[in-house]
Amino acid sequence: MKFRWLSAAVCTATLGLATLNSPDQCIAQGSKPKAAPAAVANETDDRAVVVVAISAMDSLIPNVQHIARMVGAGAAAGGISTILNQYAGGLDRTRPLGVFLNLDENGQPAPIGCLPIDDLKQFFDQLSVFGEANDLGDGLYEFNFGNPIYAKKVGKWLYVAQSEDALSDIPETMGDVLPKMIQKYDVRVQVNPQNIPDEVIDFIVGQMQAGLDQGMAAQGNLDAEDAESARATSEQMIAQMQEGIEGTEKLVIGLAINKAEKRTVLDFGSQFMADSKYAKQMEKMKASKTAVAGIPQDGSMMVLQSFQLVAPEEIEQLEKTLDASLKAAYKAIDEGAKDSASATKAKELIDKAVDILMESAKLGKMESAVDVSVESALNIVVSVSVADGSKIEALAGEISAELAKENSPAQLKINAGKHAGFNLHTLAIALPSNAAEAAKKVFGSSVTIAIATGPKAVHISVGKNCDAGLKSAIDRATSKPAAPAELVKMRLVLSQLLNYVQSIEPTPISEAMLNAASAGYDRILIDSQSIERGIVVRLSLEDGVMKAIAAGVKAGQSGGGF
Repeated sequence: MKFRWLSAAVCTATLGLATLNSPDQCIAQGSKPKAAPAAVANETDDRAVVVVAISAMDSLIPNVQHIARMVGAGAAAGGISTILNQYAGGLDRTRPLGVFLNLDENGQPAPIGCLPIDDLKQFFDQLSVFGEANDLGDGLYEFNFGNPIYAKKVGKWLYVAQSEDALSDIPETMGDVLPKMIQKYDVRVQVNPQNIPDEVIDFIVGQMQAGLDQGMAAQGNLDAEDAESARATSEQMIAQMQEGIEGTEKLVIGLAINKAEKRTVLDFGSQFMADSKYAKQMEKMKASKTAVAGIPQDGSMMVLQSFQLVAPEEIEQLEKTLDASLKAAYKAIDEGAKDSASATKAKELIDKAVDILMESAKLGKMESAVDVSVESALNIVVSVSVADGSKIEALAGEISAELAKENSPAQLKINAGKHAGFNLHTLAIALPSNAAEAAKKVFGSSVTIAIATGPKAVHISVGKNCDAGLKSAIDRATSKPAAPAELVKMRLVLSQLLNYVQSIEPTPISEAMLNAASAGYDRILIDSQSIERGIVVRLSLEDGVMKAIAAGVKAGQSGGGF
């Protein structure tokens, strides 16, 4: 099978996509019962490129109305509901509906709608205001709504398409996959990249290659070395994308509105082909451990964890990307430095920082964690894993010496103390006398930063209480030296953020958002979990978040400002 280029675009547009049914995954509960998930196999029509499943009207409409009321659009939702109810006669409101999309040899979409039919005559009678159905025999009907539309009843489903041919060989059980897909969701979309016709792949690959050639030709101001580097980087990216898409079996997105738990869930995920490089990476991900899981703490305004496996072949791509960025940075240094010696030293320090980054990437993994607390004052803690913390410390020492030479307002003190096996350093950057009042409220007269370097990790704390915050972070990290790794995990408590914003610089918009969020259920959450041959990422928005966003928009329209 040829490389699956089109699905790359789909993957990009959908962020990586959603939950695949597997016994160990996190499943969106929506308004559905918390039943055990079904298996992936035979869950959808394996012939389709895209399958869209939409839950039964009797459950979907109340959920849509719930969201609409939260964002102040209840009247609009009521109008939509009225229209749907008006033309839903003859449909089974307790079963889902859906769309099966294929591509013809020219890459044109050939969608087939699938409706849960209960009374065919009643359904056609209410559509008669748009035109009578023409019975073509063998269960096939034609409508003329400006363009011909064809419908065919097969079993308990009515299939609708733009051509007779599309309905010629509909399996009687084709629609039966929809209830299986929609058990946990209000809407679920599944993309099957391996079903894209080879002719479509050839066309798209050709178009992208032509676009690359045209783009290179348009950059006539590049010298030969830069042009060759840019082309090599682009072609390598294309090759990596091709490899990735060829190894992708399914991309899925699932949306569930959970009125009981007062949250809306959007699940993104992908499942890879058996024995592919990416499937093997997912198995490795399951067994991976992180050393920074203790950094995020309960009660903080925002916490974030990330973990990324870096394959050996990705190192070269990362190096080329950094090389391109370094050239731009060097040019800016040459233009802004006071003399050539200063420019040379700045470039040297940057090169050492890049070398440290690449050495860490070559370990095969990159992990980080962030904790932001606003309980008494703003305190930000950032922790990252490194290959050799002593090199970070040595680089900091060089930077400290250069700052002293330049009589800089920034003062970096190396080895100011020790804590739990880490060497401690401090950085203070004096704020100018004309600094904004908001900045002075946040940081005081200077921005204070505490830094800790250890053998395999660096911790940084920013804020008025940065020293205490740093030591507390080190203690939490050492208490969980080898916790299970997660691709990404994030928590943000909107009311805490808005309260802090109001304490620094109140505005009508932030006040309106805070009033809407103060009732609770105001968190934004991101979770991830490895599944069989794949990964799942879940975005959860609690009801208070959507209420706050709607209140902020309304306040902004009324003339308020941030």
